Amino acid sequence: MDRITVTYDASKTTIERIAKRIHGLGYETEVVANPTAKTPASASEPWLAPVPKAAPKFFADAMKRAKQAGRPVVIDFTATWCTPCKKLKKNTMQHAKVAEVLAAMEVIHVDLDAHKELAESYGVKTVPDVFFIDRAGRVVDRLRKFETVEPFLKRLAKITGVPQPTPTPGPKPGPQPTPKSK
Repeated sequence: MDRITVTYDASKTTIERIAKRIHGLGYETEVVANPTAKTPASASEPWLAPVPKAAPKFFADAMKRAKQAGRPVVIDFTATWCTPCKKLKKNTMQHAKVAEVLAAMEVIHVDLDAHKELAESYGVKTVPDVFFIDRAGRVVDRLRKFETVEPFLKRLAKITGVPQPTPTPGPKPGPQPTPKSK
């Protein structure tokens, strides 16, 4: 059976009206998300990160550990074929500064191809797609592309509450003045 996803403006219609129209065309409907809840489509306002009932054990266990320990969570939706995902993991997430911060959180890597239903529950359509979840279980930021170390550290600071040190500026590009000899 093929599935379609319907996105609608709740101020203009209801799920019941949409379902009635779809039924009138001879199709069945199934509501898989609460249309009044905040959706993962935007991280402009924090929203509670779901742990779907059918979530894989590794995911549910990690979310439970984070909640019990009061630790922030980073959920990294990725795929083996995704070049930006590999670059994000190798160049950014495994960088010494980032790895040090991530060690104090729960980091969950989710293969998009192996866990499509979990990805759907978070509104993931492309990878990379990284969710930054604070200690209260709220998604406060979302990253959908490759990002270098410093901006990634700033995102992590949003969920740890610990500001990251500003890097010391290096020499300016271009020719440097030569010291005058005496």
